[in-house]
Amino acid sequence: MNKKRFAVFTGILLFLNISIFAQFITVKKDANGWRLMEDRKEIEVKGIVWSYTPIGETHTYDLWSKSDEFIERMIDTDMPMLKAMGVNAIRCFSDIPPKWVEYIYTKYGIYTIVNNLLGRYGVTVNGTWYANTDYSDLYTRETLVEMAVETAEKYRAVNGVLMYMFGNESNYGLVWSGSEIENLPVGEQNTVKAGYLYSLLEEAMAACKDIDPFHPVGIVNGDTQYLELIKKLCPSLDILGVNAYRGFRFYDSFYENVAEVLDKPIMFTEAGADAYNEITHQEDQYAQMAYLMSQWKEIYQQGYGKGRSQNVIGGFVFEWMDEWWKHYQNKDLELHNDTGTWSNSGYELDYRDGLNNMDEEWFGICAQSKLTDRGINKRIPRASYYLLQDIWKLSLYKSSESDINKTFASLNTSMYLAQGNEKSIKEMINENKLVQIDTLDATVQVTTPMYVNRVWGAIKDNGHLKESFEYQNAKGENVKTTVTAETTLGLTVKPMENLSGTAVIKAWTDSPYTNLGDRWASYYKDGPDYSTTQPEAELKYVDFYSASLNYSGNLFDINGYYHVGHASFENTGDIFNISKEAFDIIGYDTYGSKAPIALEFVGKNLLEGLTVIGGPEIWGSAKPQVQANYFRWFPTESLFVPDFTIGLVYAEEFGAKSSPALDPYNAYGAGRKASIYAAAVLDPWVTLKLGVLHAGSEKVGAKYIDQNGNTSKITYLDTLGGYVQLGTSMFQHMYIYGNAIYRGLVADTNPAEVRGSFFTADSGAGNRFEAQVGVDVGYGDFVFKPVVRARVPLQQPKGRDLLTGSPFIVGLGNRQAIEVEAVLTYDPEGATWFHEWNGDDIEGAKFAFSLTGMYTLYAGKTDNLPFKSNTWTSVTNETTAKYSNMIWYNGGALPEQRNLWQVGTRIVTNPLPGLRIIATADGGCLGALTGAYQGDYPELVKFVNAGLAVRYNHWIGSTKWSFNTWGPESWWRNFNQTFPLQFSFDIAYGFGDNPSFLDAKNRIGLSIIGRKFGKYSSDAYNALPNGAVVDGSAYVEITTYVNIGL
Repeated sequence: MNKKRFAVFTGILLFLNISIFAQFITVKKDANGWRLMEDRKEIEVKGIVWSYTPIGETHTYDLWSKSDEFIERMIDTDMPMLKAMGVNAIRCFSDIPPKWVEYIYTKYGIYTIVNNLLGRYGVTVNGTWYANTDYSDLYTRETLVEMAVETAEKYRAVNGVLMYMFGNESNYGLVWSGSEIENLPVGEQNTVKAGYLYSLLEEAMAACKDIDPFHPVGIVNGDTQYLELIKKLCPSLDILGVNAYRGFRFYDSFYENVAEVLDKPIMFTEAGADAYNEITHQEDQYAQMAYLMSQWKEIYQQGYGKGRSQNVIGGFVFEWMDEWWKHYQNKDLELHNDTGTWSNSGYELDYRDGLNNMDEEWFGICAQSKLTDRGINKRIPRASYYLLQDIWKLSLYKSSESDINKTFASLNTSMYLAQGNEKSIKEMINENKLVQIDTLDATVQVTTPMYVNRVWGAIKDNGHLKESFEYQNAKGENVKTTVTAETTLGLTVKPMENLSGTAVIKAWTDSPYTNLGDRWASYYKDGPDYSTTQPEAELKYVDFYSASLNYSGNLFDINGYYHVGHASFENTGDIFNISKEAFDIIGYDTYGSKAPIALEFVGKNLLEGLTVIGGPEIWGSAKPQVQANYFRWFPTESLFVPDFTIGLVYAEEFGAKSSPALDPYNAYGAGRKASIYAAAVLDPWVTLKLGVLHAGSEKVGAKYIDQNGNTSKITYLDTLGGYVQLGTSMFQHMYIYGNAIYRGLVADTNPAEVRGSFFTADSGAGNRFEAQVGVDVGYGDFVFKPVVRARVPLQQPKGRDLLTGSPFIVGLGNRQAIEVEAVLTYDPEGATWFHEWNGDDIEGAKFAFSLTGMYTLYAGKTDNLPFKSNTWTSVTNETTAKYSNMIWYNGGALPEQRNLWQVGTRIVTNPLPGLRIIATADGGCLGALTGAYQGDYPELVKFVNAGLAVRYNHWIGSTKWSFNTWGPESWWRNFNQTFPLQFSFDIAYGFGDNPSFLDAKNRIGLSIIGRKFGKYSSDAYNALPNGAVVDGSAYVEITTYVNIGL
């Protein structure tokens, strides 16, 4: 057989194989207009954009990674409701496995549109991730066409596939930069970019048709933009998919324009309305129903055989169910946010100038309930569900104008509204109550302490084992099995739709028992050593633990915080860290702080970008102050002036100065800080970031000893700082940057948060000049970020001491040093950031890891470093005010230190549905945080830590092992006190599916923690018997616990 005949024969076999197993769906036009057909059967598209993300999850939620049993449960929850409503098609993206497409079609008769986004939200090309897809780039186009080919090959023989669609409003995402395009007049740039986009879409559709000629292909366009280009560049187009949000109507011109220019059938891939009214600040089922009724009446009037444009074959309502993640993306996931995110005058029932009236989290025709049925949030149909159920009983193709008018005139909107309100989440859960309980839990734990040496001795000598568990410690306390209990009550008060508050009350019998660490000293009567020296009046068993306030208005929101965390201005132009996030609530508890205590103003609409926050303690240990932040992007639409971003921060502090012994960081009282930040892309390859800082005004005029031993005074110039970053992405796969940081002698701010698996971040310290050079390399699923930092103090150390009034010192963050640090990350799951704070719970990759390494050379010593002790004292300052606090001490200076290093890794794997394994390890050679360690203690400590955490369905467990490491509290490292071995083991059964790695709620479990003492250890928390030799002792605590709550 020659090659030509073989090719023909192979083609016939392939055609027969596909045609036997796949459906043949096409669009047809006759004198009455356009129809969608499966063979000779008409298909009227009555569809839903199927959303299924549960409350508490974000856009990274991956249903298809769950067990088959759970996926079936999810499908079997939604599809019966959709079928009963009259839905015959769902719109899904191309990550839905083919077997579930067939399952949905076979069991429920519901088709699936396979929608490949085709780079709409970024694409990886030749190993590099591009957030903004450049449709003009040759390699990008090849990648995207290959994606289309893979989609067609994946679904071509799958029953239930209705059609292929590509993109998702991709014409709204023409934001990439390129030298050729940027040289064009502004008005022409998007037209040229659109040409590249639609020619690419044509290549993708043509390639798809070559593989699967039995299903239509189309694009998902943002409204009817660029019709002329689509006609010219997309001959393979079968159906024009349109996402349109025009309010009540699309108007005749919408359909006529498509008919005249394109002569292709229209299918609404998204249309609908939200169910929240931004004027009345409440759920508005009537408005959503009114918009959908008007939209679908028009769709019927423009459909087949009606004598008008006759070119619409149906549509997809956006969307099935509210998605609670859409406003903030990755926070407040348990909150149904009601803040509008964009404005649309077409939705006139709640439109006002300057008001964002479109609420992304309220588009569902079903609400979600926090109540679950077999792990799935209950669906609460709104009035629109019942409306569409009746509308879709009418045939789109076979109905007449008279049928349409009669049907829509007979729709019982009052009944639909009554049905929706009866079952609404507002009525079902809130029931218009002013006060509701949203947290109620109780924890009981039984802890048995064990001095291992004594128990082991009793076992070896056949002694009295039971008695060996009881003894007196160095404080004369009886150490024995202890039972403790704690309960938490959380209330939400909502007197108005846009005003709410929360309050949390805690009560306990005593502190959770341990002799191995801090026990939240400020809240427990019988805390560790230092809490017994706290004033007796401040000890208690019940506490008004935390509270919050939220008011949502048209122009601004007001948020109140009392021991409830809040974010900083880190992402809104605070390049110098004048602000600080306040999420370390447990840390604040340890030192008796109720921070944050603050009131926050957040501007909206006309005031967008403005935030003001103030209070007596807006983060732990903060001075009383008010901070303001304004952040805005300014597009210029000019060839000569680039778009730029501006960030402004201002902080005004209040209050009297303190005694240096009680607070050396407030020895000069209140001051002010201010910064200006600007960033711009100078051309497609060069980025410039600039910052100017003023801080430490309260120290102007203060005396200090300079590096030559002379007495000098702080001047205004010493309060200034600057920041410059110059970066380029001209080399493929990488962004190269250099930073220059200048901080005047007293231009101190807060340390930056350490993120991304780095070991360090900017110290915020004054008195330094620092240069940094780094590269961010991205290739495929790998990201590599090395950085080199070189730092010198402006004034070298001279024995200065904050406790004796020096306005600055050379400390850990500004001593002369060279640091080399790098982080390598492998994460094939782009939907989740591997280094997210809750990454242990949300990482969806089958296998991902990070590896961090750092080398440090401290070429200079420090001044005297202070540390906070556990001793309470009272001091009267010069204004006769009396202060009570833990006292600070001089910890001495640190010498030059060389060859400090640290490495660490974190591995996350999800090998099977329901199974997650997390492994961590780190080790290194590091020094103390102060010079307070004793002379015979080692200057540097070599240590190793390792951990493993596993979750399988309801079961969750973890273990950690530390060798020659400091204790978990930071003060251990002040003295370089270490333990040969520390370990923990925890195993628990969660009452719900997939218990969290981040807390211990709703589970029953067993915990074991232990510590072996060595030569450089101390029994600071009185774990050992009175008189026991510390070196060689071992101590273990065995705890059983249970937590039950809402």
